[in-house]
Amino acid sequence: MAQQIGHGYSSGTARRFAAAALAFVLFLLAPLAAFAESAPIALDMRVAGDEAVTRIVIEFDKPVEVSHRLLDRPWRLVLDFNKIGYGFDAEAVNTSGLVSGLRYGDMGGNHSRLIFRTRHPFKIASIESRPDRETSRHNVVIDLVAAGADEFADAMDRSLTTGAVVNSVEKRDRLGSVRQDDRPFTIIIDPGHGGIDNGAKGVRGTLEKDVVLEFARTLRDRLSRYDGAQVFMTRDSDVFVSLSDRTVFAREHQADLFISVHADSLRQHGVRGATVYTISEKASDEVAAAVAANENLADSVAGVENTEEFEGVSDILVDLARRETLGFSVQFARLAISDMKGFARLIKNPHRYAGFRVLKAPDVPSVLIELGYLSNKDDEHLLNQKEWQNGLADRLANAIEKFAALSSRDIESSVAAGQ
Repeated sequence: MAQQIGHGYSSGTARRFAAAALAFVLFLLAPLAAFAESAPIALDMRVAGDEAVTRIVIEFDKPVEVSHRLLDRPWRLVLDFNKIGYGFDAEAVNTSGLVSGLRYGDMGGNHSRLIFRTRHPFKIASIESRPDRETSRHNVVIDLVAAGADEFADAMDRSLTTGAVVNSVEKRDRLGSVRQDDRPFTIIIDPGHGGIDNGAKGVRGTLEKDVVLEFARTLRDRLSRYDGAQVFMTRDSDVFVSLSDRTVFAREHQADLFISVHADSLRQHGVRGATVYTISEKASDEVAAAVAANENLADSVAGVENTEEFEGVSDILVDLARRETLGFSVQFARLAISDMKGFARLIKNPHRYAGFRVLKAPDVPSVLIELGYLSNKDDEHLLNQKEWQNGLADRLANAIEKFAALSSRDIESSVAAGQ
């Protein structure tokens, strides 16, 4: 008679049970094993050079494909991969030469990203993926060369243009706002203030809430001629909308572009001209800081508690999305300024930035446009001229159409061909 062991199982039964259990565990682990076998792993990373020329070498266990983009404020090189593993010691990476910092993480789906922050503007002398015959590894080698700010800005514009198709879709995927192929390009026009909040008051009595609403309607009507777009307004009458509700409205409509329209007032009555603002924790100058402070008081004026939906969010995906979205916001700001030149008077250095609460959606490219300053009598006069409003709306609509084209997957082939 076979020897009996615990709970009446024979040794043969126990072995069969153990084998079955092992098979079940291996079945559960099979997808993980497949992933481990298929996903390249970044095994090591080296940075060498000085602040004139710097080389980055990333060693993988198998071949990888990489795409890149540039972002500013701060200056960054962004490398995008299909899903990879991270086998290097980030603390041991030498941040020398141009490179001052490293961030990395998965972006959801089948997408991973490395971000190198630099001390100065730069240009990419070369970037390639190639085998290392001595180690049997596969290296991504990037050579960076110090460059001027203007040269970097031009290169960043080119990288944003060629990356707009893929990156805009990936950004929405990982934040849960998937854009469908047949969905029109969605623009949210946000007339500032309204209702109990009058906004600024001009030297001749013009109320900001009224003039920006009139212009927003003009811009909406102009964009209605564009078949590939749909336009929504955060308000279409003299009502108050909180800053947080304006941002939520844009996200709920899966906006591709958010434009907040204002006409502020400053103590310096000589300051005049249109300005395009993007978001930044640090203001570009005293005027930008003053404008942001005024606009951020809108909820307080209406007696609404100040809530920050996205403050304190530490998720790396949201943080990276914010940084990526800022690149698209800056891209549109430059397009808008370029198209307004020659028609509207622009303030000196017309692209500025500050901490506007209404621009804080992490996944919606957003700008705040000051049409002019009601504290200046000449600006106030222009803001009330229908002909001037129509002309400026035409030029902003042109910029929006260009931005929409860059974000459309329908023109991916022409962008890739450099047309």
